[in-house]
Amino acid sequence: MSVSTSLKSLALLGIASLSLAGAPSHADNGYVYFYGNQHANPWLQNQAMQQARFQAEHRNRIAQLDLRQDAQLKRILDGMESGRVTTREAVGLLREHLAISALERKYLADGRLGPNELRELEARLEEANRRITFENRDRDRERDRDRDRDPRGPAGHPGDWERR
Repeated sequence: MSVSTSLKSLALLGIASLSLAGAPSHADNGYVYFYGNQHANPWLQNQAMQQARFQAEHRNRIAQLDLRQDAQLKRILDGMESGRVTTREAVGLLREHLAISALERKYLADGRLGPNELRELEARLEEANRRITFENRDRDRERDRDRDRDPRGPAGHPGDWERR
């Protein structure tokens, strides 16, 4: 056997061994690249789980936003029925409620509610919540105003009542 034939044989043997050694690295190792499988890729698992948690939390916050709006409207109407919220106060609170709803519709015009838009809506709902709580707890009562009201108008304020 000549030297050139032996070198060619060794070279082919080396290439064949490298190709056989490299094949398992390209084969399916049992890991998948999406969230939800117990055998998720350990290199991507943390990143995928964080993304999935963020998306789930975002959907939950959007659902909570709608529930909070409904609860606040119910609190306004309950305050009106019980007399704790006067008509004038209720008008202001309802306007604020409608403004928040209109802003939500404007943000949803593109089909999604972004994180900054959601944060702004939550801040406005929190502010409205504080106003509703204040108006429910202040001592202004519709029936007290009706009882104290003089049919001729307030005393000491000329021009505030009708002339007879």
